[in-house]
Amino acid sequence: FILPWLVSQIGTRHGWNQGYPTRWNLVGALPIVIGLGLYIWCLVFHFRTYASSVRMGFAPPKLVTDGPYQFSRNPMYLSALFAWSGWPVFYGSLVVLIALIMLWLFFSFSVIPKEERQLKDIFGDEYIQYMHSVPRWMGRVQSNP
Repeated sequence: FILPWLVSQIGTRHGWNQGYPTRWNLVGALPIVIGLGLYIWCLVFHFRTYASSVRMGFAPPKLVTDGPYQFSRNPMYLSALFAWSGWPVFYGSLVVLIALIMLWLFFSFSVIPKEERQLKDIFGDEYIQYMHSVPRWMGRVQSNP
């Protein structure tokens, strides 16, 4: 909530009237709420899956492939980006849209490839098979064994 608000301070807010969003800006609240709900689902699913073992650091105790992870290898990033997609509309801000694009690029070309390399090292063939059956972002891919 804070980062999109801060970024929106940089440029003009289109559609706002006397410091308040108009109903067209409020349309942006829908993807924000849905994205946050999906993010919470991912967190709950993680905590339920890892309930018996808590570790600090990156290395997960188990490869999670159920729940939201059967549709996307990165549902937490996807839900965060989906929530972020509402902020440019809510604030009526081109600068926030540019920040969304930069965030997607950062996830796509820096964070996720690094995590994928680490997960391959940790889980080996199990993760490689998972990569072939579930897309990075969204959908369902059936692999041919």
